[in-house]
Amino acid sequence: MRRITDPQPSGLGIGARGVTVSTVGLVPRIRQLAGEGLPVTLAVSLHAPDDALRDTLVPVNTRWKVADVLDAAWEYADVTRRRVSIEYALIKDVNDQAFRAELLADLLEGRLVHVNLIPLNPTPGSKWTASRPEDERAFVRILERRGVPVTVRDTRGREIDGACGQLAAATP
Repeated sequence: MRRITDPQPSGLGIGARGVTVSTVGLVPRIRQLAGEGLPVTLAVSLHAPDDALRDTLVPVNTRWKVADVLDAAWEYADVTRRRVSIEYALIKDVNDQAFRAELLADLLEGRLVHVNLIPLNPTPGSKWTASRPEDERAFVRILERRGVPVTVRDTRGREIDGACGQLAAATP
């Protein structure tokens, strides 16, 4: 990160506020990042508000549970005064239920946070697909009603199979 944010010619000279560090929740590294003194954005790929489901979606959750990850994220927010971005891929009938939106709101309400809801891109051979539009809208409404800032990410490139996750599934 220092090479990215250090001024040229030793670094790339990119402003720290324009840099996002994304993690699935490596708690020791989140805490290390908090101590670096760089005002970068922390993005945590949560994808589930409960350990039972997150254990299956994000295997590192078996080591660092949702509460541990969020505790480290709140520590980061407290130290840096930067809001934490929570990444949440909406998966039809897996993590897009209203009760999970309520659980997520319970965890995030009143925190320096912003939720990025990511409609899942269809990938050949995957058992998962994007949420129904009405389920996505209901999820957003619940978070908004609870005062949790939320954005639904635009899914560019889907029509040419060039969106996130689709290129990895392509075969030459």
